[in-house]
Amino acid sequence: MHIALTGAASGIGAAVVRRLKQGENRITAFDIARPEGVDRWLPADMSDMDAIAEATAQAEGPFDALILNAGLPPRDGNAAELLAVNVFGLMATATALEPKLAPGGSIVATASRAGEHWRENLPQVKALLGLPGPESLPDFVAANHIDPLRAYCLSKEAVIVWTIRQTERLLAKGLRANCVCPSAVDTPILPDFKAALGDRAANSLARVGRAGTADEIAAVIAFLAGPDSEWMRGQALPVDGGITAMVLADEMDLV
Repeated sequence: MHIALTGAASGIGAAVVRRLKQGENRITAFDIARPEGVDRWLPADMSDMDAIAEATAQAEGPFDALILNAGLPPRDGNAAELLAVNVFGLMATATALEPKLAPGGSIVATASRAGEHWRENLPQVKALLGLPGPESLPDFVAANHIDPLRAYCLSKEAVIVWTIRQTERLLAKGLRANCVCPSAVDTPILPDFKAALGDRAANSLARVGRAGTADEIAAVIAFLAGPDSEWMRGQALPVDGGITAMVLADEMDLV
């Protein structure tokens, strides 16, 4: 397969590269930093729509899969930048590379368990997705009093909603999209999530016993990118050590 991958230089993206390069796959990577093990690196700042346009224009398809993994964690003062990368960068890359996908091509986006409340927050998600572009984000963030943690959760809610929205449209073109929703993963940005989530993160990690590994998430992404998952479309797949099921059991008194 020929795979286009954003955010390939570290964490889950680097694990995806390692897994996919075990077979006869080619990877074209989009990242600010140079990734290891890829066949071609196209430098791109995922917060810069012009840079994305330039990099994707240089990409040579067809691609059998597009893996949209680039993203920022919540950090002090980065709400607008986070939304630019996690939402607008993702959508811009998908729009630019969709014409370069081969028939039967798969799009896989990295969402998060942090996006699980997208139904309750749907009006705000729709408002975000309806913005004309990332230049509107500073005003949107200020008007909605969005701090970095809410920005992260909102960005992943938006990825889930975006994925669902694509299903019927892509089906008509012989394509499909799904997203993965990891919980805490042992990558270099895990401390950012621990700091942002505090006791919520600590309690979840204690309950499931450990953080997930990047390789465990990469295995699911690789499955969704490949032909064996062709009948999966528009799904937001939790990969979270069971914490979603545990919380649901608590809420519904199933224990």
